[in-house]
Amino acid sequence: MRLTVLGLQGSGKTWLTKKRFIPAYHPHCVVWDPNDEYTGIAGLIRYVPKFTGEEEKLREELRLFIHRVVLPNCWSLEQLEKTGKEKTNRLRSIIFDEADLIAPSKRNLNSALHDLIVRSRHLRVDLIFISRRPTDLSAYVMDVSDYLVIFKQVGYNALKTVRALKVDSEKEIKELDYKKHEFLLYDRERNYKKFTADTLELSEIGL
Repeated sequence: MRLTVLGLQGSGKTWLTKKRFIPAYHPHCVVWDPNDEYTGIAGLIRYVPKFTGEEEKLREELRLFIHRVVLPNCWSLEQLEKTGKEKTNRLRSIIFDEADLIAPSKRNLNSALHDLIVRSRHLRVDLIFISRRPTDLSAYVMDVSDYLVIFKQVGYNALKTVRALKVDSEKEIKELDYKKHEFLLYDRERNYKKFTADTLELSEIGL
């Protein structure tokens, strides 16, 4: 499963991730944590990148993170079929917070990240990308996401992107209650339903 979460600061996207998504995977997930926001969760594997302000160094750091931290801890479909055994402590989810730093809208996607996205189902690892605005994040990441979680958005370009997903959803996005952490969940066909962080049934995204 690939999921993208979009929401302005304070909209509830980090709360949703901490309170709902991480517990669903814990302790079999790792968080790419540029702002060091996920402290205090016992046993959670966090990676705090060092080069968030240096684009080329960050791209290389991401490549090394994927090859040294992620891939060695996955257990692919092929490995499962070959050995007939499950790896009980395999990595099941990677959460990329501030994903627009590593997959910005105006740059080609990092080749290691692209490969991870393409192979994620074979690797049996779920990917969650978190960003603020749809205009900041690579369109490819959103296009290949099985599900989109979109909190209230403002601004012409952000709303134009939402309108492209489903014409009538722009009005719904505008009317979301920011204080209640309301959001729209889009499925694979980009049909949508409204939820809050508390009312979301994780079965809606296959968890």
